[in-house]
Amino acid sequence: MISTRLLWLAILLAPAGAVGQRLAPLPQGTLNSVRWPSASVQFTQVHPALGTPPRTYWLEGGLVGGIGLGVLSAVELRSFCESGSCTAGTIAGGVLGGFVGFTVGALVGGQFRKGEKT
Repeated sequence: MISTRLLWLAILLAPAGAVGQRLAPLPQGTLNSVRWPSASVQFTQVHPALGTPPRTYWLEGGLVGGIGLGVLSAVELRSFCESGSCTAGTIAGGVLGGFVGFTVGALVGGQFRKGEKT
């Protein structure tokens, strides 16, 4: 009973509050007066050549993170094992840790640019 009253109250009050969220319409000549930079200046300052992304250390970071976290998680998960055969759990923990470590390492390594080839 109370929930239906709250629902009706929300239905009646929501449109009144939404009116204040509307944007005022822009005059027609506003967008025509804006000076946009030319495409050639915009892209040549950011990228050396269109279509070639800058070289980064994403692969090196991914390998360091994957191997490091994979080995660490395999060793730690092996210490949690109480049964006689822990091989499957150790391998699964190492693979899962390696996957997460590679992903995070590649994201971090991708933020650092390599020097240009000469």
